[in-house]
Amino acid sequence: MQTYFEAELAKLRKRVAKMLSLSSGQVDKSFQVLLNSDTDMIAQIKHDENRVDKLDIKIDKLCQRIFALAQPVAGDLRFIMASLRIGNEMERISDMAFEITKRSESVSQYPEILSQYEIPGLLDQIRKLFIQLNEAFSNNNAMLAYDIIARCKEREEDCESIFREVVSQMTKKSNVIIIATDLILIIRNLERIIGHVENIAESIIFIVDAKIVRHPKLSADKQKEEPGQNNGAGEGFSSE
Repeated sequence: MQTYFEAELAKLRKRVAKMLSLSSGQVDKSFQVLLNSDTDMIAQIKHDENRVDKLDIKIDKLCQRIFALAQPVAGDLRFIMASLRIGNEMERISDMAFEITKRSESVSQYPEILSQYEIPGLLDQIRKLFIQLNEAFSNNNAMLAYDIIARCKEREEDCESIFREVVSQMTKKSNVIIIATDLILIIRNLERIIGHVENIAESIIFIVDAKIVRHPKLSADKQKEEPGQNNGAGEGFSSE
């Protein structure tokens, strides 16, 4: 029989999983608006944004209640802390998905330009990231989370490359100028979404392996400066 604490943790996991699913669906719908001018999706995207916001508040309140009544430790404490961060990341993803939708009206009228900059392929890769993210969270799969982080960095490079190409073509091609501002903002929002996916993957690793993998370059530099320290840096809680 579940204890009260176990039941609250199960409720928290269910809510985080639901929020991940909702936000993933919202991103996918925003891509459909961009690629297919599917304006019927806009109302649903806005509706889902409100649901995500409400779930974010519910997750925050549930975590506060668990902290106050159960005094969790070790793995349970990591899960609760990570859930707070994941909720915040997904709320930001939801906002950006809606921003993409608002910028898509003009851009979607030029599918040849989207194809020219390989936007459909990029969107497909981002969809796959969300599929993997849901799987990694559901199965506590840290190895998959590491793979997601690596793929996120590749997709961020893709966004930066597309951004530079669009900017360089703005003064050369009139059809690009017409949608350049909206297209640039869409690309920047895609890049931010990828960054939030990466942050969630880091939180999954924290839950499973008790490792903090944010700012890996800073961690590596610190180890070089402190050669006498052991190689366990990044495990458990950080004093920073």
